[in-house]
Order: sequence, then structure tokens, then C-alpha cells
Amino acid sequence: MAYWMKRYGYQVTVVEIGPAPRMGGSPIDVRGDSLDTAKRMGILDAIKAAKLPSVGLEFMNAAGEVEGIKRVEEIGAIRPGEDTEIRRDDLVNILYENAKGGIDYRFNNRVVDLTQQEDAVTVTFQDGTVEKYDFVIGADGIHSGVRKLAFGPEEQFAHFLNFYFSVFPTDTSLGKKNYGQIYTTPTNLALVYFYNEDYADGFLTFKAKEKISYNRYDIDAQKRLVIDAFEGLGWKVPQLIDELKKADTFYFDQGCQIKMPAWTTGRVALIGDAGYAPAFPTGMGSTLAIQGATVLADAMAENDQYEVAFQQYNETFRPTVEALQATVYDGLSFLMPETQEAINIRNKGTQ
Repeated sequence: MAYWMKRYGYQVTVVEIGPAPRMGGSPIDVRGDSLDTAKRMGILDAIKAAKLPSVGLEFMNAAGEVEGIKRVEEIGAIRPGEDTEIRRDDLVNILYENAKGGIDYRFNNRVVDLTQQEDAVTVTFQDGTVEKYDFVIGADGIHSGVRKLAFGPEEQFAHFLNFYFSVFPTDTSLGKKNYGQIYTTPTNLALVYFYNEDYADGFLTFKAKEKISYNRYDIDAQKRLVIDAFEGLGWKVPQLIDELKKADTFYFDQGCQIKMPAWTTGRVALIGDAGYAPAFPTGMGSTLAIQGATVLADAMAENDQYEVAFQQYNETFRPTVEALQATVYDGLSFLMPETQEAINIRNKGTQ
């Protein structure tokens, strides 16, 4: 979004709560129309050069035996042979290098208050600075602070999908290079993804009939929730629990989608997970964010009246969002079948 707005003549300020562009996280996919956007931005070759050599998923049983395999090109491909999986760090660096010139970056800061006027938005930052902007674009994730300030509490828009997931780095010895290995029970999913020479992630996901109350800032308590949910399970779960316990980098959250009747209010707009998180089983979060930012920026460039541009964004991009969000249930049924019989059918069907 920052790239496009600068290109279209705006003076752009980017606010990031961290001390630098945020790194870490599991690999992400650049698929479908987002490849066209990358080409327009002049970064497609860089993305292709950083493509991970992933082979596919191996489905494991409790004894550590491979029961089936599904190749990368068989997993949700939109443009087979073109869709690209890339380390999140690599994509962040590519985007940052492409957009950092001429943009005011405010690290170690965040927006704490918004006041809308007819011709501007007054923004108060955590460091006490108060400034006026023509527009504010919230691109701050599922737990968006901009969304809360401008649209209301998260609970209005977060639709719980009855699972929780955790991601953390793990020793590469637990995985198989260029593969994801997955072990599933009717209530749990354990996965090790060894996706590059020196990188592997552990994923532990469990189903929950009701939402769990927990402190988002208490990492030890979150780790305990995961440990309790995986107690007594086989395969490499005990080793993964050991890795989880000592992990300095650990992410835990509910599986949810963000659904909103509109992604704009006044001079504030939302893009990406802040406005329409599809949830990880779709494999489309980054692709949707790239597409959405481009649709909004193009609409603003094409229309002198921002109200028309915002309406165009809300109307033209919604069918894409709703269609992709609807695929989450196919993703869930594939990754976490409801019964052991369904797990066996999936595993044997991928031989």
C-alpha cells in the first residue's frame, strides 16, 4: 500500500510498533492475481528468485511411518507452476527495499487515537506526537488497533473457527528437508515444516468447541494451553513440546476470520487481515492482502473523490474476499478431518 500511494503522489507515513520491519513467521504464498501485482511493482523476479524448493506434505502415523504424500502443486494451486512460496522475511525485505525511499517510517510507535474531520484525520501516536493526515489505512493485522479505534471492538468482526494454533521455531532434525510432515488426530494437528537449509517451524493446532479465555500477553500461559491440549499424543509431539517450552519466538492465536460490512469509514480504510483475514487454512492471507492494497490504491488514483474510491473498493473487491474466505472449510477438512476414518481416507488417498 505504501508503495502504491507514494507512486500515486501521496506523502506516506508508515507506523510500525517494532524497532524495524517485522520479521519471523512461517512461509507464505504469493498466488494468482498477486503475481500480476508483483510484476507491476517490479518485484516478481526477486520473489521468484527466493522461491522455496518445497516438495510437499507427508502424512504420518503415530509410529512415524509415512502414510501418504501430497505435492506442492496439488495443494490449492491457482496458477500451477507460477504460484510461489517464500519465506516471510524474504518477502518483507523485498517489499521494504522496493518502498522505503521517500517514505517516512515511524518505528517503535503506534496509533493510539483517531479523530476524523471533514477534510482530515487527526492521529495521536504513542510517543505523544499529534499530526493530521488525509487518510489512514489500517494494515495492522487480525488484532488491528486502527480497526478498534475507527470501527469498534474486535468481537464484532472476528468469527471463531473452533480451533487454536501455535507456531514456533524447531530443530531441523525433527523434520524432513523441503517437506512438511503432518500428524493428525480428530482433535489435534502437529506439523514440522523444514523449509530451508537452516529453518524449520513447528505447528501445533487443536480444536475447541468454545472460545478460551486467556491473556494475549502471557506467553507462558499460552504455552500451557498448547501443552495440555497435546498431552499423551504420539509421533514427534513430545519433542515438539520440548521445543515449544524453550522457544523464544512463539505465536499463539485463535483460528478466526474477520468479516465486516464495510472496510471504510470516513477517511479510514482497512486492508489485509485487519479487514478480511481469511485464516491460515485457506493459504491466501498474503495474496488477499496484496490484492486488496492494490485495488484500494488504484481506486484512489482513478477517482478524485475518495468517497467514490472507497465505495469502489468495498464493492469490487468483496466478491473476491468472500469467495476466498469460503474456502476455509475445505482447508480445515483437509488439514483436520473430523474422524479417524476420515484421516485414514485422506492419508491413504494421497499415496
